[in-house]
Amino acid sequence: MHMILFTFLIITNAFALQETVYVESPTDTDNDGRKDRIYLSISRPLTDKKLSTRFSISPYTLDGNNTTSHNVDLDLLPQDLAVTPKIFTHRVDNQDIINETFSLSSLAPSKKKYLTNNTAYARVSAHSLGTGYSSGCPTVGDYSEALAGKAVIDWLNGRAKAFYEDGSEAKAQWANGNVAMIGVSYDGTLPTMIATTGVEGLKAIVPIGAISNWYDYYRANGLVVGPGGYIGEDADELGYYIVRKNSCNKELLNIANSIRRDTGDFNTFWQRRDYTHLLKNIKAATFIIHGQSDWNVKQKHAINLWQNLPKDVPKKMFLHRGGHSMPLSHNIVTKMNQWIEYFLESKGGDILKSPKVEVELRDRRLISQNEWPHEKSKRKRLYFMENGSLSTKKALARENQLTITDTGRINTIKKLAENPTQAHDGRLIFLSDTLDVDTLLSGSPRVKLNLAVKNRRAANITVALVEYFDDGTKHIITRGWADPQNYQSISKGESLIPGEDYTLIFDLEPKQYSISKGSQIGVMLASTDYNYTIRPNAGTEIQFNLGPESFIDIRTLTSY
Repeated sequence: MHMILFTFLIITNAFALQETVYVESPTDTDNDGRKDRIYLSISRPLTDKKLSTRFSISPYTLDGNNTTSHNVDLDLLPQDLAVTPKIFTHRVDNQDIINETFSLSSLAPSKKKYLTNNTAYARVSAHSLGTGYSSGCPTVGDYSEALAGKAVIDWLNGRAKAFYEDGSEAKAQWANGNVAMIGVSYDGTLPTMIATTGVEGLKAIVPIGAISNWYDYYRANGLVVGPGGYIGEDADELGYYIVRKNSCNKELLNIANSIRRDTGDFNTFWQRRDYTHLLKNIKAATFIIHGQSDWNVKQKHAINLWQNLPKDVPKKMFLHRGGHSMPLSHNIVTKMNQWIEYFLESKGGDILKSPKVEVELRDRRLISQNEWPHEKSKRKRLYFMENGSLSTKKALARENQLTITDTGRINTIKKLAENPTQAHDGRLIFLSDTLDVDTLLSGSPRVKLNLAVKNRRAANITVALVEYFDDGTKHIITRGWADPQNYQSISKGESLIPGEDYTLIFDLEPKQYSISKGSQIGVMLASTDYNYTIRPNAGTEIQFNLGPESFIDIRTLTSY
């Protein structure tokens, strides 16, 4: 998630005013007895007209600190050891982080200046809590960050206080109170978090590649799972990366002691950063944009947001073919601007007539639909059979037990998926019949497994859905992870009894994907995922018990 920065401000030749203020937040995240203050940079045209505001807030406004990621190459999984691993010591810019008194005047730019800008809106850019020129401490996703952003919107509506660097009060007399927010990654997560406060005046948000549940960013079904490209990163490291230099040591150490990489459980720390149950409070019209190849902030975050928004909130979703980025295809920038303009200024109503959901496939085709999963998709259950096939026919009785031995950090999932019909001790692959028509997969595949870990008290479980083309090549469509210790609840795992059978049910990451005629669908059962999970030494033996309760559910359609 680090350093994903995008700017949507176009500078041209018109006289405008730029000023800096500090909004008072209701929070005191550095526990100094004073309310935190949020740095705002404001650019607005000189006009007597009351202005709507495009508001962005980011923790990445200044250079990040040097940090150290967690070690993921371990002899055993931490939850197998049943002890808390030692918290490693972060060092930032070659010096230990220390607390110091924060002085606004020592860091702030000048109070007012003029620049060229012909926008019809005011542009307000903020530094999030404890980052850049804002006081307080970053809390990496808890509600304090939402309340700080809400305070900015409250100030724009005359409900909160702000100050210039000389201490005099600043008032947004130029603002009409209507606000829209847009951002990518953490910068897109904050608009969603702020919207869950139900703040009056926030009319529209456009979260791009944004998080809806911080647990799902760093964990999966009880298992420690790193974001794509940042294996070993966790909430504590992100906090140390974004924090205002030389501050918040105690607060960040508390985060490090709370994330519990030894269990992966959905504990109080993560519960406070789960916004899915707060999405019902959103009033702002929401345009979700996410990459189908985004394995950093995985697509599950977009789908959770889509499915949990209130029914009366206008919403739209565009799922592009790219990764963790801002897409430019299919006129998306124009659509975003039309969305914001309509809900700020009641202009450009045609955007509401466009399809609610648009999904870009790998070949750049755009599918329009009204829902996600696709409203015409039907559930199909495929059973894992003893002969290595996927069958729609339910096995009548429990079949043989098939055992794999975890390869640890030796193989990647991509490597394990090769040569599906050849035996391999490190995985099992089950294949469908050859497809006689192009088939659209849409939704979150769900697996049910009955298994036993034969020689350990913990294990990684990874399941991958794979397309095997008729030319012998392959493509991993999606994958998912789970900790069998959390077979009853993600909130509390329990040490496994070696050889004891457990039933595990979990979803793979959501995907809409066109599987070609002539291909086969493959489901791979494996253990360690080199690119995402903690990597223990090889040797964990996992027995999969096949039969009527061992299957994958997918949703498909053939006419699209």
